[in-house]
Amino acid sequence: MCVRSRTGCVVPELTVRVARACNPQGTTAMAIRDHLNGLWSDEDFEEWYPRDGKPGLSPAQLATVSVLQFLLELSDRQAAESVRNRIDFKYAMGMELEDPGFHHSVLTDFRARLTEEGRADKLLDLALEKIRAVGLIRERGRQRTDSTHGLAAVRDLTRLELVTEAMRAALEELARRAPHELVGLVTEDWAKRYGRAARLGKNPSKPKTRIKETGEDVRLLLRYVHRYLPALHNGEQVQALRQIFVQNYVLDAQDRPKWREPEDAGLPPSAVAIVSPYDISARYARRGETRWKGFLAHVTETCDPDTPSVITDVTTTKAPVHDTKALPGIMGNLDDRNLLSKEHFVDGGYLSVALKQQVARDHGVGLVGPIRARSTRQSRKGTVFHREAFSIDWDKKTVTCPQGKVTSRWAAPPSLAPYITASFTVADCRDCPVKSSCTRTDARTLSFLPRDLFEIQSEARTEQQTQEWRSRYSLRAAIESTISEFVNGHGMRQCRYRSENKAHVQHVLTAIAVNLERIDVHLPPTPVRQPRTPTALQGFLDQQRIHRPRSWRVATHPAG
Repeated sequence: MCVRSRTGCVVPELTVRVARACNPQGTTAMAIRDHLNGLWSDEDFEEWYPRDGKPGLSPAQLATVSVLQFLLELSDRQAAESVRNRIDFKYAMGMELEDPGFHHSVLTDFRARLTEEGRADKLLDLALEKIRAVGLIRERGRQRTDSTHGLAAVRDLTRLELVTEAMRAALEELARRAPHELVGLVTEDWAKRYGRAARLGKNPSKPKTRIKETGEDVRLLLRYVHRYLPALHNGEQVQALRQIFVQNYVLDAQDRPKWREPEDAGLPPSAVAIVSPYDISARYARRGETRWKGFLAHVTETCDPDTPSVITDVTTTKAPVHDTKALPGIMGNLDDRNLLSKEHFVDGGYLSVALKQQVARDHGVGLVGPIRARSTRQSRKGTVFHREAFSIDWDKKTVTCPQGKVTSRWAAPPSLAPYITASFTVADCRDCPVKSSCTRTDARTLSFLPRDLFEIQSEARTEQQTQEWRSRYSLRAAIESTISEFVNGHGMRQCRYRSENKAHVQHVLTAIAVNLERIDVHLPPTPVRQPRTPTALQGFLDQQRIHRPRSWRVATHPAG
């Protein structure tokens, strides 16, 4: 008996059974075809390719092998070799057994296509549609989000190494594109400084001399390219060198490069500071004791009972981007996929009162997470004169202190974050007997959110003190195991490729691979095909107990 694939190939069923028995990991790959009928079809990728020209490889097959590559932690060469040799790969991709496969470089080209126009997210959209079709995602259920850092695929460089390596990368680019233009420019001194990778360490010899010489060399090269090589001025490494030079040097009164110092000319913030000439999208960030150069991956998954936790979104941002800036984009992605939840669990880093109101208004989603406590001097010391000790009259626009004094000023100054300030007069506070426990200034000033946000804030802070809220919020903690699965099970901590877009492709393919692992145990077992009914002659042979070849036998026949 044989199995015919959707592309027409014929795979012996006995061979498929043997592959399942001998290779348990391959069952996940086979589930792609058995239960999901393949995650994609070539028609899904029609807009990615030109309509004329030589026919290319099946994009659906390339997408499938890309996911299997991350599922099994394979390199491009190993993935291409598996396509040639492994039956479960051929079965999942619907290929002929004699199909020779393809060269491993094809996978690099396919990933490059995924970086364009949000195609990686489209790949996840299509996979989620198939998963939802088999009933493994509950409508308007519960979801949770958390983030983890990813290290860029670059070497950790000091500032001097960064400028030196940027100079070397620019010279390498010019040597590839126009080597004849470097004749007379590159001297023996340049060959010694930039002829190999910069490895100066944190304490190089003669640091001031190196800084001065490197700055003058960079300025000379940039002027030369700008004046005599305008066609090469927009080269990737030349532009990276220009930005790195501006971020680390400043021109003095004599128009000479001078090293930037934090207390003098100042250094750029981490949100824009380049950390490597080979990946200008990577950034430095610090969270608590964790310091890294790279990106942030925000993972969202379902958390409903009796269903697998399906990854519904992966968002990649630069490392310094705050979680509250990423959450609106995550909600937009879920809305586009029609996968918004009723409750969405996040930690305090994602939550603000204004964002809680915005998400509820725009998407009808209730954000569940801790509203951060106050950090005023009064709240830290535990005195009674924190903000809650003052009563607010919203209609009269006044605030009354515990001693009965009423504010004389109520204002809403222009600001990106809406808030209101209310101030007492100096006369009210000067003779107050408890002034030392209330304020260290001449008069107390309070700042708080507008009425609608203030009520949300007060309600949330009161609710999160209850045991019922804490029990409900405990659902969020399980996403830590998902982050561990991504990091330790699929190597997402270290980026395989350079640039934010390629890192996002890695994160999406990893998410699809994790989904396949999770839903595999929830899918029904592969139905056993019924054996063929014996022919009249075969029945006669069995009745007469005449031996016939084993391949003719019927498993359910007592004489088989």
